Amino acid sequence: MSQHLSKTETKGFFHSFFLSYIPNRQDNAKQVLLKTFFLLTVTGFLAAAIVFSSCFLLLHHQTAILQEDRSTWYDLRSEDNSAAFEALKSKNGDYKGWLTIPGTQIDNPVYQTNNDSYYEEHNSRKEESDYGALFFSHENKISAKHTDQNLLIYGHSMEDGTMFGSLEKLRSLPFYREHSTIELSTGKKTTVYKIYAVFVLNAYKADDDGYIYNLFRENFWNEKDFKEWVDEAKERSVIQTGVEVEMKDSLVTLITNANDFENARLIVMAREMHKDETADTPNAKPNPSPRYPKRWYDGR
Repeated sequence: MSQHLSKTETKGFFHSFFLSYIPNRQDNAKQVLLKTFFLLTVTGFLAAAIVFSSCFLLLHHQTAILQEDRSTWYDLRSEDNSAAFEALKSKNGDYKGWLTIPGTQIDNPVYQTNNDSYYEEHNSRKEESDYGALFFSHENKISAKHTDQNLLIYGHSMEDGTMFGSLEKLRSLPFYREHSTIELSTGKKTTVYKIYAVFVLNAYKADDDGYIYNLFRENFWNEKDFKEWVDEAKERSVIQTGVEVEMKDSLVTLITNANDFENARLIVMAREMHKDETADTPNAKPNPSPRYPKRWYDGR
């Protein structure tokens, strides 16, 4: 008998719920409108909760992977980095180096394949991921015998500050002054670079009257050719860093997405630290009139 009452009560509950919250033939126009609004609100809330939970789980997973890689790197790195390099290489054969901007969230492994789009969509475990991973241009040569003078590294600018999310802050003079260096380890070698330009660039020629500044310069005709290339980067830079660049310097260029206009890119260029040089940038100041792509001016 108690079981029968329980079933009856359950049936009554759902019937009552249906009549109270689901539009039905007994409702007038006002009741249908109110119930429809209620259902849309609840559906929207549930959808938002699902999206939030999904993003949280993705971030948690990504953070766990990165923390594991960082533990490997910092536990095993030494004067020649051999043990750390081999350990990270064993986890992912595409591993090529480690990139750090001290004092920021950028402290990540860097990978390389012959397909630059792969690590836009896959993390360091080769799982599909919106975070992707940092990666060298497929055109770069990086080996014990030869490493290109100018290394290009790509990564997403994530809203939570991960990957290259911290690069946006380098457009601020105070932040730049506190974080003006980049450390890059490839194989057994670790090089410290000093940032000399931070600027917005177009990804497509149509956004700047058919022109794109060529980031991937590896060979130069002469000192004049090299100086003109560096001077253009400085002309574009939102900060006049006061950092001089010589033709013999090794360079690293960081590339990520920017919000200035559709398909805009934020570029950070740095050259190797000179002997006895410090990270101080006493002459750095805002550029009163940096050069932007035409698309940037069209949107003002």
